[in-house]
Amino acid sequence: MKTAVTALLCAATMAAGGATAVAAPAEPGDGRLSTSTSGAPRIVDDLGRTVLLRGINVNGLGEYYQEFPDLDPTMPLTEADFAGIATQGFNVVRLIMSWSLIEPQRGVFDHSYLDKIAQATEWAKAHDIGVILDMHQDAWGPAVATPDGVSCPAPLATSVGWDGAPAWATATMGGLATCRLADSREVSVVVQQSFENFYNDVNGIQGEFIKSWEFVVRRFAADPTVVGYDLLNEPSPGLSVGINDYLRLGAMYDRLIPAIRAAEASVPGGFSHTAYFEPSVASSLLPTPGPATGSAGSAGSSGEPRFTSDPNLVYAPHIYNESLPLAVGSIESGFAAAAKAAEGYGGTPFFSGEWGFFGDDASNPEKVARYAAQEDAYLVGGTWWQWKQACGDPHNVQHRENRPDWCQAGEFGEFESFPADSPIRAILSRAYPRAVPGELTAIRADVPSGALEVEGVADRAGVSADLWVPARCAVPEVSGTNIGAGTVRSVAGGSRVSVPVSGAGEYTITVAC
Repeated sequence: MKTAVTALLCAATMAAGGATAVAAPAEPGDGRLSTSTSGAPRIVDDLGRTVLLRGINVNGLGEYYQEFPDLDPTMPLTEADFAGIATQGFNVVRLIMSWSLIEPQRGVFDHSYLDKIAQATEWAKAHDIGVILDMHQDAWGPAVATPDGVSCPAPLATSVGWDGAPAWATATMGGLATCRLADSREVSVVVQQSFENFYNDVNGIQGEFIKSWEFVVRRFAADPTVVGYDLLNEPSPGLSVGINDYLRLGAMYDRLIPAIRAAEASVPGGFSHTAYFEPSVASSLLPTPGPATGSAGSAGSSGEPRFTSDPNLVYAPHIYNESLPLAVGSIESGFAAAAKAAEGYGGTPFFSGEWGFFGDDASNPEKVARYAAQEDAYLVGGTWWQWKQACGDPHNVQHRENRPDWCQAGEFGEFESFPADSPIRAILSRAYPRAVPGELTAIRADVPSGALEVEGVADRAGVSADLWVPARCAVPEVSGTNIGAGTVRSVAGGSRVSVPVSGAGEYTITVAC
């Protein structure tokens, strides 16, 4: 964070240059986001500005299976986490929530859990961060663990439980059904049968899932800090690969999204939030990504409009190419596939709800840099996996009695554990436009210096761009075309630069350091 002396020197330098002044007043508006397919598909705010959401996943409020009593599976979530997230320039968190905590018993919905989510959104708001509420699951839920005393025959291995669905919504099967393919948490009979039951609404399980979403939505329907809902994390195909991935996943979204819209409309001041819909976790192995739907505006099997007719959707695959085995192909091919799929959904924007590169591989910074270049080239956002990963997280444990030897109780890994000079921190905290007037057409961010160039096309005068610039750009100097005088506000970790556009049409903004 800049010292007071540095801030004063910065102010004097900018005043002398005549291009930039200090102190940027907040723009009017309440920050509601929606999507636009007028021109390039994009996320927009209530001022009509194109918004880039760049941030990180936060799992502190999720319910994860715990294998070892002394190793917690998550870290406590506090306001300090949001303060730290803000210092990286991030403007969104994908906040993990668990169906198992929302509806711990069938038909019983926990208001106290929503209070915790509401507290987190208040902390986010205090640090100018939006929240995507993510109905998260990995390998169905906590209750899929292999029971004590069960031995799994090779090539299978015991499984820990994960996160997501409550025990009452999990398929009841014998112990061997919990054995998983050693290298894939998804490939066990109990996980895939649970998804099969879900898609077929056996015993009304899917209906209860929808009721849980309605319960959440009614609480946050009028809250603009909640910038969207991620409907279901990484849905698995169940026992019918190529059918559930397409038809039944699409039918579930067809049913869920209208229910969410009705819940929003039932609340005074409620409004339509962006809905982030994901393809199957196995989508990169299929000829085309799911879910399959009719064209926008066509009728579904129930006679209601299909979900692609909803005007406020974001296609949200997880671009893990060159990171996870199921995501075949290169980083570049992953982005190309996501863009093509988004176009096929009536031209929705796309957003990578999870991405990252794991382990101590020395090539990770190079991969992160290539990924960041694709984000800037495609003018899209995404959320890194993840902020903190506790020692006892199932991602670290994987199999029964497999104790991680790299950490102790109370320790954690992932982004917040990276050293201050980590090249990955520098790439992720690079300069970017948080919001710009009209359409955004180009981003050029220089990671080492923190400099930034932005191009766009404004639809009118009098609207300002909001840019993030990291602290390594010690004295941001603004220039460009079709713009007024920029203003700079020093914040923890860097600066917020506000630049008004002078008139409709093309503009450029350059922030030099």
